[in-house]
Amino acid sequence: MTQRNNKYGAILLVVLLACLNLGTSQAQDRYVGEFGLFGGDSYYNGDANNRKIFYENHLAYGGLLRYFINDRAVLKLDVVRGKVSGDTRNFENMLPNGAEASFEQKYWDVGLHVEHNFLKYGFESWDREVKRHTPYVLIGPGLTVYEHWRGNHITFNLTFGVGYKFKLWKRWNLGFEWSMRKLFVDNFDVVSPESKILNDPYRMGYQPLKNNDYYTCAMVFVSVDLIKRKSKCNVLRK
Repeated sequence: MTQRNNKYGAILLVVLLACLNLGTSQAQDRYVGEFGLFGGDSYYNGDANNRKIFYENHLAYGGLLRYFINDRAVLKLDVVRGKVSGDTRNFENMLPNGAEASFEQKYWDVGLHVEHNFLKYGFESWDREVKRHTPYVLIGPGLTVYEHWRGNHITFNLTFGVGYKFKLWKRWNLGFEWSMRKLFVDNFDVVSPESKILNDPYRMGYQPLKNNDYYTCAMVFVSVDLIKRKSKCNVLRK
């Protein structure tokens, strides 16, 4: 009876050690989320620039928080401070009757986006499917706060974009993200009475899917993983 107890005790010890080693490997790659900072360019598309991308770029910067739902799905909160500008004199046949207008606009953007990783993302671990790099896509709603000649305005936006990130070390990430913000207003470029013509210049009327302004952010970010998830021993779970 003593030998049998010793045998079971040895098996239990091996199982516990295996669980401990597995938990240690998982803990290297399993975190609740991450915090990061980013910076890059912001540019505008609308009635004062309806064709060119990466035109009249201005500095944009901010911070982000990510929450890892699972290995592929991520929920991200970000805050952007940026600036855009446009000038119809840089284009031909822009406005009716040869009218001209220009503007500069500063804005705050707060967004809540869902990201989907195409690969299981993390540092090397027992899981061979985990990769140190992955492309991803994102979509989600946001709020834009901008200056209007009659006062500050707040409007909703729809953000969509793509990105690519790389695991520099166990907790450190480096990535690039390109995202476009579609506004549901046409007065983002109206900053003075002189630029009022940029609000529906062709008198098309309000259309949610047309005749609205956009701004785009191209960012490089650095982030660090936060708060380890507790590992569990699944072998002993009933």
